Amino acid sequence: MKLTQIRDLLAVAEAGSLRAAGRHLGVAQPVITRSIRELEQELGTSLFERHAKGVKLTVTGETFVRRLRLVDAELRRAREEISQMEGSNLGHVSIALSTATCMSLLPKTVSAFARRYPDATLKISESLFQPIENYLARGEIDFWIGPLEPSGVSPQFVVEKLFDNTRRVVARRGHPLASARTLSELTEARWVRPTLSTRTTEADFELMFRTAGLPPPKIAMHSRSSLVTALTVANTDMLTVLPQQWIEFAPMAHMYQALDLEEDMPVAPTCMVRRNGLPLTPIAEYLSDLLRKAAGNYVFAQINAT
Repeated sequence: MKLTQIRDLLAVAEAGSLRAAGRHLGVAQPVITRSIRELEQELGTSLFERHAKGVKLTVTGETFVRRLRLVDAELRRAREEISQMEGSNLGHVSIALSTATCMSLLPKTVSAFARRYPDATLKISESLFQPIENYLARGEIDFWIGPLEPSGVSPQFVVEKLFDNTRRVVARRGHPLASARTLSELTEARWVRPTLSTRTTEADFELMFRTAGLPPPKIAMHSRSSLVTALTVANTDMLTVLPQQWIEFAPMAHMYQALDLEEDMPVAPTCMVRRNGLPLTPIAEYLSDLLRKAAGNYVFAQINAT
């Protein structure tokens, strides 16, 4: 199997047609066709089903492509690692962060990274862990940072706790319940449930009421968007529960206020997760160190604020 065959197969799988893959790679279609045919002959099976609008991976093809994406990601990483060890500043780093992590750790980190590696390409996705878990496992994402309960993570990942989190009940500025000090004062309120948090968010959301011996909260809206949640709370009398970082984020802090309640809000710590046994490239390692430092500064600022 040749590296060009891996390249061609992945391009066709991504593009959905031989012609489109050839245009993307700058290679004539007959060359792509011959490359795929030789690979199928070597494997003794068909990788694509041909149809009028292009091609579609067979079940065998899908399995094979999943493996090849891992190989391709490792080859790219190996080339960049060697190049960076020789002094090159070129390379790609792909990371994913939760929304709260973006707010608390990202701003100064990006500027510092750009000064050190001005020619590197940085790709950042905003996501919680579950939606990107498979990408992280395949090596398509170098690492992820966000709220996560370490005990529930597969051993294929290394989990590093950065700091403990705090969650707060949040209302718009001037909300009639802004002076509430207990959950019992909020039993008639309507709530936005941020359903894109973690697998346990919905259980946690209701657990704080159940623990206080109160009926379940009145859920008026389910939100899978951080922006939608923030705008809804800022412009209605609905309440929600958000990480502390939202209240501290200057561009949005004026939109709402946190309620000083007596009850604790269960929340997972902020962790950094990467694939076990897969070393980061020098550039990715530098970025992870910057984010660790930013996490330390954040904790220090929180301690001083109290």
